[in-house]
Amino acid sequence: MPLYKNRPEPSGRMGLLWALAPVSDAAIIEFGSMGHMIYADKFLGHTGLVKYAKLVTTHLSEKDIALGITKRLEDSVKEIVRKKEAKAIFLLPSSVPEMIGTDLEAIGGELQFSYPDIPIVTFKAGNFKATKEQGMEEAYYSLVKKFSEFHAFEAADRLSKGTLRFNLIGPACDWSRFQSDAREISRMLTGAFHMEEAAIFGSSSTVESLLKMSQADITLVLRKDGIKAAKELERQYKIPYLYLTPYGYTGTLQWIERLEEVLAKKADISFLEQEKQEVSHVVSHCREWVNYRKAKAKLWVGGEDELSGGLQEFAVTDLGFLPGEGEIHMSDLHELRENPGKCSTEIRRSTLSNDINPYEAPFMGFRGAMNLCSLWYQHLTTG
Repeated sequence: MPLYKNRPEPSGRMGLLWALAPVSDAAIIEFGSMGHMIYADKFLGHTGLVKYAKLVTTHLSEKDIALGITKRLEDSVKEIVRKKEAKAIFLLPSSVPEMIGTDLEAIGGELQFSYPDIPIVTFKAGNFKATKEQGMEEAYYSLVKKFSEFHAFEAADRLSKGTLRFNLIGPACDWSRFQSDAREISRMLTGAFHMEEAAIFGSSSTVESLLKMSQADITLVLRKDGIKAAKELERQYKIPYLYLTPYGYTGTLQWIERLEEVLAKKADISFLEQEKQEVSHVVSHCREWVNYRKAKAKLWVGGEDELSGGLQEFAVTDLGFLPGEGEIHMSDLHELRENPGKCSTEIRRSTLSNDINPYEAPFMGFRGAMNLCSLWYQHLTTG
């Protein structure tokens, strides 16, 4: 098939960008050509992120490439530090320096020595071989490794305050509703366990919030890309982690139960009963229409990850939908154009995305379950 009819899969570089850009008071400096960051800035502007990291590109000349000159990168870091434009600097590789063998890690080490008061983090997943998932995994893990050297709080300080806190790793801008999902996670934890946020990775965050990672009593991992970082937090600070994504009514209740086990603390009964009453009412109505309109109760979800698996599990197990094409389709806009259904919902970002509202209803948690039921109910009750 001709190249123009295909679209490239997101690379490790894109995974790095999507995981790092939500740190709004950081600067991402790419040792590469201008076009890359122009494209990245356009994409990030369509994800619903109101604030994201300062994006900088050094440009490259023929002389830089031929002789391996890195002065442009060093000057860019110096300028960012001098102007105090960021509280952390992320050095991003690009294809040309990767091909000519630029040792970005060594350069980053020298720059960190020159500017010891600001975290300077280097990354490797900028080559053609790395996948989006590998880029995200490296981003989260490298942030934990580097920021642990700069963390502002000791574990003893965490214990003295008596308030439970959580780290969250996973909701990133390649998933639709990622900011709403993060807020729903925070809302449920506040209501059920009276917990506060420590560090949030992948959604709207700041350097200051990431520096609080050692204060957490648990790390919640919503996608496998965050497991390596969570294990490092567990190794360094003895913070346990839970890798589970709360989709649907039953799935969210199971997530709460697992949290009770890890935290050795029961969820607030009054909060939980109120949530269960609201969600079960909506779920029962949707389930009735699924049974009544079996021909329309077919769901196809594109992709193979926690997002697609969670949505399909909720639809099939909790509500009685049948897996199948032709009716409700959920994927990114490229796949939805190639495989349209009668009711199509974007659940992943693509180059066609143009979402600017960060407060859309979530897909995760109790309110996510009600939102999904509402979306599917509208399809079932029309036509």
